[in-house]
Amino acid sequence: PDPRYLKLHAACAQVAHLSGAAEYIDNILRDLEEIRVLANDGSSADLLDFQLSPLVN
Repeated sequence: PDPRYLKLHAACAQVAHLSGAAEYIDNILRDLEEIRVLANDGSSADLLDFQLSPLVN
């Protein structure tokens, strides 16, 4: 692999980790595996957004 891409990946991973985004993403991915039905109260909106976002972009 190109060392520049590895450095870029490492920098992005560090920013995600330090900002708390990595934990947020881990929680979303864990919830996607465990939750099969969306909540009526809207608390699972992040899961729906995460799943639908690739279709929009």
